[in-house]
Amino acid sequence: MIRLAPLILCAALGLAAAPIAAHADPAPLPVPDREIVTPITGDPGLGDDVEATYVRLHYPSPYSTTAHPEACDWIGYVRYRSKTGPAETAAADAVLTMQPGTFSGPGNLDIQAPQVVRKAAATGKHVEYISLQRRSSCMEDRTGWEAAQQAGDYHVAADYYFRGATVNGQTYHYQTPQDLAFLGDYGLALTLDDWRAVIEHVLPDPAQRTKSFCGGHSLGAFLTGPMMAWNFAGDPAAADYAGFNLCGGGTIPEDGLAMTDPAGFSGTGLLDQLMSAAGGAVKNAVDYLAHNGLSVAQLPVISASELLHTYNLAAMAADQNPDAESDLKNLVPRDLRTEPWMRAMYDKDYLDFFTGANLPTDYRVTNTALLGMYFDQNSAEYVMQAGLGFYDCPVEGKTYPIPNGLASVPILGPTLFVIPLRVGYGQNYTPASHDQLCGWRNYDQVTPSSIDGPVLGHGPATDQDHEPTDIRQFAHSMNPGWQPVNYFEEYTPIRLVTDTAFALGLGRDGDLAKLQYRSGGILNFLLHGDRWQSTPAGKRNLTLFAGDSPVQNAALAGLAPYNAKYLPGYRHYDVVTAAEKQNNGLPEPASSYIAAFLTQG
Repeated sequence: MIRLAPLILCAALGLAAAPIAAHADPAPLPVPDREIVTPITGDPGLGDDVEATYVRLHYPSPYSTTAHPEACDWIGYVRYRSKTGPAETAAADAVLTMQPGTFSGPGNLDIQAPQVVRKAAATGKHVEYISLQRRSSCMEDRTGWEAAQQAGDYHVAADYYFRGATVNGQTYHYQTPQDLAFLGDYGLALTLDDWRAVIEHVLPDPAQRTKSFCGGHSLGAFLTGPMMAWNFAGDPAAADYAGFNLCGGGTIPEDGLAMTDPAGFSGTGLLDQLMSAAGGAVKNAVDYLAHNGLSVAQLPVISASELLHTYNLAAMAADQNPDAESDLKNLVPRDLRTEPWMRAMYDKDYLDFFTGANLPTDYRVTNTALLGMYFDQNSAEYVMQAGLGFYDCPVEGKTYPIPNGLASVPILGPTLFVIPLRVGYGQNYTPASHDQLCGWRNYDQVTPSSIDGPVLGHGPATDQDHEPTDIRQFAHSMNPGWQPVNYFEEYTPIRLVTDTAFALGLGRDGDLAKLQYRSGGILNFLLHGDRWQSTPAGKRNLTLFAGDSPVQNAALAGLAPYNAKYLPGYRHYDVVTAAEKQNNGLPEPASSYIAAFLTQG
């Protein structure tokens, strides 16, 4: 989950028409040859009625041609089902396969998944929610997290990942870009083919796939369009191998968009071919870099794995000992691998960007409050936000990146906030004192909602209408010790992001040539009167936007479907992390929308 990629993709995304009858039977595509199933325990969110299992499939990818560890020949997913439902996925009433976002793993979806299953079961329908684990997780070292969970002490993990300690005869090896060069193979074609392999594994009969739905959050939402538009056999007439038939029930993008050709080049004939070829040349250069040191965001300055280890450690501490004073500042080194990111995300003012003062670990805070500082929408900048509650101590407003009182500036303030930019600007705070221990009020312990609500720069910083996620549940979900899958994907392949941008913009050649079912888009609208919006044609679509997330601004360009649903008071993470019990007494809306969508006739 670090989710700036969806904002880039908004500028470049398109799909397809109704199913085309197959005129020949292409050679069968490869499928997994082994399955390992492991029960998941230790998640209170499952309750007594939902079962979760971790499923691993042995599936060497035909797209992974560079030498790689054997562990990377496996893919996985978490399967959530009602205990009163059928034992076999194929017998369920509906099956939703979900792609997580950038730097996110299946653990990122484990708050929403049981809610969807439970709400569907309450109507007499049995649905399965499958959260996918992308192949690049094969390179993650879970040794320290598992040992820390067993010991009940997050310091064990800190010693392993940051201090060179040995656990069970093993020490942590920092993965260099050279170690990860093979991840340059892990682009859109590989990711979508893995998705296909999972769907065919759980629903082997093509006739069953009318109840197959494909969804995703953030970057995962943007992958749903290419998935629907993809022709896996390379033959446009091979209907069984068309993505829109593999996902025959429709798409569910969450705080993102299912698009196939937003520019609308598919209706321009020769121009489309020329633009694809020109873009393809650029794509080849980008792919070359991906195979030579830029496969993931694992750089000498700002290293994704070390940042995500820091977040994981904060979550484990908040889960294990929520009210104790945080000592993370003594456990995580401040160096070039993490410091630039922390300054860019959490500064109090612009001087802090240069001095490194007033960062979260510079304050006396509880473990829960530190996690809140990292991810709450009244502390974190940009898109990495959820409504988790608020500080339980005196606070003062930030002036970075935009002062809290900007909205009150005549002319400029009201003009700026006409457009719902809502990326955390204008209402961010930090503890007022470095010396007073600061705690955290959970989402249901903040100021009650009023008719006026929080006003930028005035009055209360937040209220219960803008705090949907239980920070205790959030911490447990993010804790990597108890679950066999990752919450954060340490090594999200950069090529997956660049391939998606090329496929939905320019450069649909080579292994992206299978994006064959495109429709709509701006040029196609201007030339042929086709739809301006480029969602997958001929299929149902449930688009969910966080009401306070910048991604919703895609609607200003006419890119959002007319029937998109907006979740008031939600931030980017809240769409998949919101608590089942909401402050307004109503059912959590995102999971309610999804359950209803899956179970409609």
